[in-house]
Amino acid sequence: MGPSDRILVWRLRKGDGEACKELIRRHHERVHGYLRRLGADPSSAEDLTQETYARAWRSICTLRESASLRSWLLAIARNEFLQWKRAEGPEVTGELPEGEDPGPGAEGAAARSERDSLLRRAVARLDPALQEVVALHYFQDLSLKEAADVLGVPAGTAKSRLNRALECLRAMLEGGKETDHERQGAEETVAGHP
Repeated sequence: MGPSDRILVWRLRKGDGEACKELIRRHHERVHGYLRRLGADPSSAEDLTQETYARAWRSICTLRESASLRSWLLAIARNEFLQWKRAEGPEVTGELPEGEDPGPGAEGAAARSERDSLLRRAVARLDPALQEVVALHYFQDLSLKEAADVLGVPAGTAKSRLNRALECLRAMLEGGKETDHERQGAEETVAGHP
């Protein structure tokens, strides 16, 4: 398992290059995935991920001992994305990327893939503030408190946005043109998350 993030951060502050490599290895996929879910294309997401780490390591001394490195990195990634989005203008789509591995079993995988695609399309139609809280809470597995920290809002605001997002998703799935089977699977996915 190796040393905790806290120990690696302490070592990084002392100039340990191996600690830096290990932290990047641990968090690269999560940061990159979050940037993709926010709407960055693969190449831009990779560039933004690198910028996130560069900014994080320059300011590593500002990370509080009690803070979550994961949440801190995602907050930096969010800021990098927002700066990039402002510079890019309206070409940024905000669409969620397709999943790469639907899981084992051909028939079950096809059903999961259809359900996930339906859900991704619905999430992509949400307001960006609602997309962010869904991405952080469900796709990045952050608590509402951690998501609020990343977004820079009170926990109650994050909870309110998540509830609104779930209401919107349910309404979209109930009112859409999807088949009953697709809609039921996507609704179960949404309902299965508190």
